[in-house]
Amino acid sequence: MTILIKPRPAIALGSRIGVIAVPLMVFALCVLFVPRFLSVDNLQNVLRVGSILLIAACGQTGILIVGGIDFSMGSAVALLSVVTVILAPEQGVALAFAGGICVVVLVGLCNGLLIAYLKLPAFLVTLGMLMVLHGLASLLSGGMPLDAALSSGFLWLGSGYVAGIPVPIILALLAVLSLHGLLRYTLVGRSWYLVGTNFNAALNAGLPARRMVLLAYVVAGLFCALAGAILTSRVGSGQPNLYPDLAFATIAVCAIGGIPLNGGRGSAVQVVCGALIIAMLNNAVVLLNLTSAWQQLLMALVIAVAVVLPQLPNVRRRCIHLLTGNTQ
Repeated sequence: MTILIKPRPAIALGSRIGVIAVPLMVFALCVLFVPRFLSVDNLQNVLRVGSILLIAACGQTGILIVGGIDFSMGSAVALLSVVTVILAPEQGVALAFAGGICVVVLVGLCNGLLIAYLKLPAFLVTLGMLMVLHGLASLLSGGMPLDAALSSGFLWLGSGYVAGIPVPIILALLAVLSLHGLLRYTLVGRSWYLVGTNFNAALNAGLPARRMVLLAYVVAGLFCALAGAILTSRVGSGQPNLYPDLAFATIAVCAIGGIPLNGGRGSAVQVVCGALIIAMLNNAVVLLNLTSAWQQLLMALVIAVAVVLPQLPNVRRRCIHLLTGNTQ
């Protein structure tokens, strides 16, 4: 049986305008109230630091679209850093990073198999994987950071330049373009939307729904591995607690960008906007010399606003129905 799948628009035009308007508003506020925010060096730093979160969030986006979630990203990145630093002296920089990347992709494969084929809850699987990976990273490193034998090759991913542009920014752009192409122009991407909207209906329609869920976790592993490789190169060490809240940060990026956590919707534009908002807020906190508590409060406030705003039209309709006595 041949199944024709009509591409589903990820977000309506009005929503797109709203999604793009929010980071522009945050940018304007930072320009007005944050000293030195508009300097070239600072803007480049915002993009460089935010690129790591953006790449990882590209992976979380695919998982959320199919109706899943991944809490293991932070521990996966930590394990990658430890494995890479351990392998580098004997195997060389390129093979060391390749080994670390393969480990994270394998983690994505394991998550996908357990969730898609054994039908285990994504929440429990990835939370358990988080603890397993953190334990492995701690065992391999002895619970302490491992300093890498630094070289220009090791540091290039995190600190290098190509044509005057920082490598992390270039890789983030490539990651976003890859996600956009995958979601908009491939059968896999269109299938993800259908699977996330109604898994059983997609399965009954003849789509390989379980395989699509598995693929979403493997692709997320690739994005997460790239983010971890850049971060490892940037810090120059293997750390069992390298980025413990990465998974929660990527979920925040998606939520702020307007991607629902119940599946079926999401786009590359939304994840870029969410990542830019978080990157600018984090940078503003640093420039204003605020404590980390303020950073967490700002993040919570932005997430709350991002979650509540899309629901306002529904609330308005319900209020009208109540006032008019219409319960439909």
